[in-house]
Amino acid sequence: MNELREKLPSVLLVEDDPVLSLELAEFLRGDGFDVRCVSTVADAEHALEQHFDLMVLDLNLPDASGVDFCRRSRPYLRSGIVICSGRSERELRLSLLRGGADAFLVKPVDPEELSATLSSVLRRVAMEPPSPLRESALPSLWRLDTAQLSLRAPNGTQVTLTEAELLLLRTLLGQSVRTADRQQLLAIFQQAEMPMSGPRLETLVSRLRSKVYGQSGHQLPLRASYGRGYVFAAHAEVV
Repeated sequence: MNELREKLPSVLLVEDDPVLSLELAEFLRGDGFDVRCVSTVADAEHALEQHFDLMVLDLNLPDASGVDFCRRSRPYLRSGIVICSGRSERELRLSLLRGGADAFLVKPVDPEELSATLSSVLRRVAMEPPSPLRESALPSLWRLDTAQLSLRAPNGTQVTLTEAELLLLRTLLGQSVRTADRQQLLAIFQQAEMPMSGPRLETLVSRLRSKVYGQSGHQLPLRASYGRGYVFAAHAEVV
C-alpha cells in the first residue's frame, strides 16, 4: 500500500478558500493524486523544499501575488503549474502561459476538468529533459537573521544591520501582509526605547536602502505604502 501511494502523482494545491480547497483536494485524491493543501505563498515556498509533480495555484492569495510567485518560481521548478483563478482577462492568461504556467483554468473550476488538465500537464512534464537550473529547491530571496543582526540578499551577500534597521525589518516581516502603518512603526520604536519621529524614520529607510544596494547590488524591496507606511514587497524568511 505504501509503495502504491509513493507512485501517485503529487500535487501542491495553493488555494486560500478552505471550502474550495477541500472540495478540489478530495476529488483529486479520489482520482489518483496525492494532494497537499496550503493557503499562502509563504507556505507554498516552504512546501516546495520537497518535489511536487504538479502545482495548482490561485492568483489572489492573502500574503503575496500568485502572478509574481508563478513567474519567480518557474525557473526553479520541474513541477507542472496550473493556474486556477476567477480572473479571466485575456492579457493575464496569455502573460502567465508565456511566463511559466502550463495551463490556465477560470473559476468556478470543474474538478473533473482540473483532473484531466493535471493529467495532460503531467504527461508533458514527464517528457521534458532534466534541467540543471531546476534541480535546486525554490530559494528564499531575502533572509533576516535576528540573532546575527544581518540581512541576506538574493545573491547571498550578508548585510549587517543596526538595531533600528533590524527592528524595522522584523516588524514588517512579522506582518502577514508585510505592511506596517507609519504610526504603528513609531509606536513600536517607542516601546523598544528607540524614540523615532516621522522624518527620522524616512531617513532610516533611505539609508537602509542605500546600504543594501551598496553592499549587495540588489534593490531592497522596501517601499512606501500609499504615503501611510511601508511594505516589504518580496518574500523573505526570518530566522
